[in-house]
Amino acid sequence: MKRKSFIITIILLLLIISSNNILSQDKDDQIVAKAGDISITAKEFLDRYEMTPLFRKQITRMTPSLKLEFLYSLIAEKLWADQAHQLGYDTTSVMKFVTKQYEDMFVRDALYRKDIKDKVKITDKDLLTGFMRSQTSLEVNYLVSNNKKEIYNLYKLLNDGVPFDTLLAVRPEKIEQAQPKEIVYGQLAENLEDTLYALKVGKYTAPIFTPDGWYIFKMVNKIHSSENTATGQNNSVESVRTTVKAIKERKLYQEFFYNFFKDKKVEANANLLRNLAAKLSVIFRKRKAELRIADKDPIFMDVQDVQKLEQEFGPDSLAMSCIEFKTDPISLDTFIRKLIFQGFSSYKADYRSIGELINTVARSMIEHALIAREGYKEKLNLLPSVQQDLKMWRENYLTQLLQNKFIDSAKISDSTVYDYYKKFNKDEYYPEEVNIVEVLNKNPDIIDKVLKEAKNGVNMHILAMKYSEREWTKNSYGEFGYFPITKYGKIGEIASTMKVGDIYGPLKLNEGYSVFQLIGKRPSKVDTALPFDKSKEELSHYLAMKKEHQAITNYTVHLAQKFGISINMPLLESIKVTNINAFGYRLLGFGGRIPAAPLMAPNVDWVDPYLKSVNIAP
Repeated sequence: MKRKSFIITIILLLLIISSNNILSQDKDDQIVAKAGDISITAKEFLDRYEMTPLFRKQITRMTPSLKLEFLYSLIAEKLWADQAHQLGYDTTSVMKFVTKQYEDMFVRDALYRKDIKDKVKITDKDLLTGFMRSQTSLEVNYLVSNNKKEIYNLYKLLNDGVPFDTLLAVRPEKIEQAQPKEIVYGQLAENLEDTLYALKVGKYTAPIFTPDGWYIFKMVNKIHSSENTATGQNNSVESVRTTVKAIKERKLYQEFFYNFFKDKKVEANANLLRNLAAKLSVIFRKRKAELRIADKDPIFMDVQDVQKLEQEFGPDSLAMSCIEFKTDPISLDTFIRKLIFQGFSSYKADYRSIGELINTVARSMIEHALIAREGYKEKLNLLPSVQQDLKMWRENYLTQLLQNKFIDSAKISDSTVYDYYKKFNKDEYYPEEVNIVEVLNKNPDIIDKVLKEAKNGVNMHILAMKYSEREWTKNSYGEFGYFPITKYGKIGEIASTMKVGDIYGPLKLNEGYSVFQLIGKRPSKVDTALPFDKSKEELSHYLAMKKEHQAITNYTVHLAQKFGISINMPLLESIKVTNINAFGYRLLGFGGRIPAAPLMAPNVDWVDPYLKSVNIAP
């Protein structure tokens, strides 16, 4: 009777989950806004809103206005993307390269879903077995060896009556087994898990081969627990379902990987890779010395490195096949660009270490290319899900390309700066000053941890001391000291809009991800004018920032007038969002990851002038 009730509970849970998915999918496809010919679905809005950290997102009463402001920023992105398309930016070499990288990733992910994820079938028996195992943890000892003959000699001694503990006592693995090792459900491969859960206390297994070597396990104890409440049982069922799915998915992946690659062989040009490693080693050693990068910190490859490598190799070498596929080989030039796209880095700068990393990347690149080509062969690039993902990321990147043009055009001439200076020739203008405590880290997982701990009240100075990688603020526990809001780019600009005590982040910088708290503010002031040469740099930054911001705002108004926009307000209001600032990554099938959604800078100052221009009250 209990088993029947347990199975009915599982079926009911599955029906509820299935119906919820169907309901959400109906809303997902609805259009919440249009910018010219580009539509924003409810799904894209929700995905990007939830995965974008927003200032004061945790304040529930601000949710309606934050949703609308975020939608306006998203509309602005689409307007810029549409214009970039009309200007032919999507035909540039850099855009074609980036589009191909994203498309390859999404095609691989689609193949993973089709041949692995969607083939996972979970029966009631699987769930029942998983539930029973989840209530039992195992305590085991083991003998291990990389030598098959040695492990079978040990097995023979056990069968001849030598106690397991006697053999273990003289083995080197005894050191790591002061206490029996605990094993919980879902940790091991399915076949090994089946063997151990079937093993009786006091008994031992036959030798078992694993990627880590040959093992003989002895069952020391089995510890049983149970959930007594209905809520606890339902939570356990869902947890077990997730674990069963992961186990079956892992098994299907291993089978696919073996069958797919067993008859495939692709060569890499060893000479080219060695030359590349040597040149990168020189670049990384120089950077490590000049920037005084600590051994515990990685050295990152940047765009200037790509340009330097291309100059040193020359066009003939760059055109040579680096990964020698029979059709469409990967040239050295493409290989180098893939390195920068993937974010190549190393903790060591010596030739051998760089060479090993390059070889690892080359192997991974070959595997990914073969899988992507299989996906294209099956026309998975035409799937609506792949096309939608690609469209979202292409539009985001097109916007960045076009806006970079405005950043470049925001240069301020000396005469303009001097004219501005002359307005204050009797007095000198000092912008508002702010003081912050910052945590800077390249690892998004650490940044996510910082945000959670800060939300729970952990002092930002303590978090900076533990996690920040900005060298010059370490002695002050992450504190910058007062600085003008025109300094440090986006950090100063954003800090000027905050209240003391507010926390903002993560902000994507060249050095990593920044989370900071405003701890002090000083108003702007005018003092006796300093000589022009002492004011020039700061005024230039200030005027350039104003010019860039105004140019982007004005152009967004122009694009909104040109293409037109529309918003489905009832649908926007009906979209349920959380108040949690989240920043995460999407794990892709067959390896790799990208941000869960494209990051986007706020862009809402265009809205009021646009609404006035079309005679709509803001």
